[in-house]
Amino acid sequence: MYIKSRTLLTAAVSIIALIAVVSFNGCAASQPTAAVDITGIWRADVETPEGNIELILEISKSTAGVFTTTLDVPIMDAYDIPLSFSFENDVVHWELEEYGSSFNGKLTDPSTIEGTSTQPDGSLGQLVFKRVE
Repeated sequence: MYIKSRTLLTAAVSIIALIAVVSFNGCAASQPTAAVDITGIWRADVETPEGNIELILEISKSTAGVFTTTLDVPIMDAYDIPLSFSFENDVVHWELEEYGSSFNGKLTDPSTIEGTSTQPDGSLGQLVFKRVE
């Protein structure tokens, strides 16, 4: 009886170990998601009573991982306006400190950033940036 029970116990432990190995290998096989590259040129159009305003973001990242981001508003002849920028876990945030404006959004797919812009007067506006390059 002892031998039979020991055999059953060994078989049970072997099955549990096999299940654990299969489960672990299944988990190990799923690779972590590659970091999303948000660098590039992004464009959004803002509809206003005065007409369409094009916004262009240029996002670059140094080898040290520091973002440099500028905003262009061609209709206002405003170029290379520096932004305070952060990007983590698909969440995008930038501030135009000089003007009291900010943006909070999310990278919804590799070519789209959607979010809300806040202006100094408290007004909010929805923005959708599309990757240009």
